[in-house]
Amino acid sequence: MSKKPSLGRGLDALLSKKADPARTEGSGGGPQVQMLRTDRIAQAAYQPRQVFEPEALAELAQSIREKGVLQPLLVRPRGDAFEIVAGERRWRASQLAGLTELPVMIRDLGDREALEIAIVENLQREDLGPLEEARAYQALLDQGLNQEGVAQAVGKGRSTVTNALRLLTLPEPVLRALDDGTISASHARAVLTQPEADRLWAFEQIRSRGLNVREAEALRRERSSRAADQTAPIKVNPPRAYRQLELDLSRRTGTRVKITGEDKGRVELNYGSREELDRILQILGYEAEE
Repeated sequence: MSKKPSLGRGLDALLSKKADPARTEGSGGGPQVQMLRTDRIAQAAYQPRQVFEPEALAELAQSIREKGVLQPLLVRPRGDAFEIVAGERRWRASQLAGLTELPVMIRDLGDREALEIAIVENLQREDLGPLEEARAYQALLDQGLNQEGVAQAVGKGRSTVTNALRLLTLPEPVLRALDDGTISASHARAVLTQPEADRLWAFEQIRSRGLNVREAEALRRERSSRAADQTAPIKVNPPRAYRQLELDLSRRTGTRVKITGEDKGRVELNYGSREELDRILQILGYEAEE
């Protein structure tokens, strides 16, 4: 069994496999380009890219009208039709341009191979949004790969795959905001640094206050007064008589005096210099031994 080429080297490595000779024209070891009617081409089942900007499609359609389709689509047979593996954007723009047939390369591919190729094509063109990329990696995991296998398949570091997948653990409102561009991927990663219970709170702070990424990363939620009361030491106010005594002693010594405890406790006198201490000791009648 031949070793599967690394998708990290690009689509050329994949397309070097021998195509189905019954469905190609010409000779040679690799897939051959042929023309296929657009009504025989079906939308990709495994398309990680979900958003196709209308303005960008219109620009591509105009380019296709002027110069034609410069790069063939990659398709795989599906019944009487052919399903797009790579090139859905070109297919959509060609329909806008009014083309009735397109150049294609036909490959017999399994679901996992089709998904891997679709992901790599989009990653190489930087066409995927952060959640589209994360969902594409998750789809490969669902096909039976582990994270290391996904990283090798798409030519990315494992940490890149892991960090992308972590975005999928965000609360649903955060995912929607990331999908529609209300927040950036960097904002979303700042939300992920929060304790799980604080993530929605952090998201609301970012959205309502218009925080930049650095401000979002610096967010720290203060504990509620109830939670603080449960963890902070209980402060016992001295009886009123002691508070009056504190005032009397403070006036007499000329420094702040604090009394803690009731039947048992301590008296604290504050001083700011050696001279002030000597003065307090004299007031108290203390005399050092010769």
